Parts: sequence; structure tokens; C-alpha cells
Amino acid sequence: MSVNEHLATAVEHVAGLRRATAGLKEALGTTVDVQRLRDDIARIADDIDLVARGAGVGDAGKVGAPGEIVFIPDDDYDPALWGDDVDDEGVGQHPRS
Repeated sequence: MSVNEHLATAVEHVAGLRRATAGLKEALGTTVDVQRLRDDIARIADDIDLVARGAGVGDAGKVGAPGEIVFIPDDDYDPALWGDDVDDEGVGQHPRS
């Protein structure tokens, strides 16, 4: 089997797990264990995507991909964003000049 075939098989199995878990959710409700199972399946799907991209097969441009680094500047926000009538939560009003 090629890498593509292995990945396709893994994706099919994840889809089957999702269908089975949906049935469990209907039968048992949204319990902690069912939610954990859903989270584990989502993590497996993400891992398969990582392996596919590492093998040069997956979509490298996927937005919000696991492990993506997003730069957030450490600068102060522009005070004009907050307006003149905003209170700091838990601090009280700014003194009026």
C-alpha cells in the first residue's frame, strides 16, 4: 500500500469512529466519557492531517492548523479603541480632567 492509501484508510476509519460516537451520543447522551471520546477522535484526525502534511500529501495552507504559530504583538492597544466613557473592570472610573 502507498502512503496515500494508508492515509485514506485512516481517514475512513476516523469517519467510522465519528459515526459510531454519534450513535453513542444519541443513546447515552452527552456524558463526560462520550465527550472525551469525541475529543480523542478529533485529535486523531488532526494527527492524521499532520502526518499527511509531513509526507507532502496534506493541505499545507490549512488555516488554524495544529502547531501553527500566530504572532501577537506585545504593543499597547490604541486608547481610542476604548472611547472616553469606558471603565476599567474592577478598577473603577478614570479620573475626569
